[in-house]
Amino acid sequence: MEGEGRRSETLKGVVEEVMPNALFKVRLEGGRVVSAGASTELRHVVVRLIAGSKVLVEISRHDPNRGKIIQKL
Repeated sequence: MEGEGRRSETLKGVVEEVMPNALFKVRLEGGRVVSAGASTELRHVVVRLIAGSKVLVEISRHDPNRGKIIQKL
C-alpha cells in the first residue's frame, strides 16, 4: 500500500542533454535538474527525445535526483 507521503511527484520539464544508456538530463519547471530514463510504456512507442523536447517526468520516491519520462508533450 502507498502512504500519503510516499506518492511520486509528476512535473513538466525540458530535456537538456541526451546521455548514454538511454538517460536524459531534464530541467524541471522549478529549475532543478534530474537524470531521467524513458518509461517502459514510452519505449514501446517510437518517440524521439532530443535536447529541447518538452516532457512529463515522474520523480522517484527514493531518490529525488532521478526520475522517468512518462510522456512527451
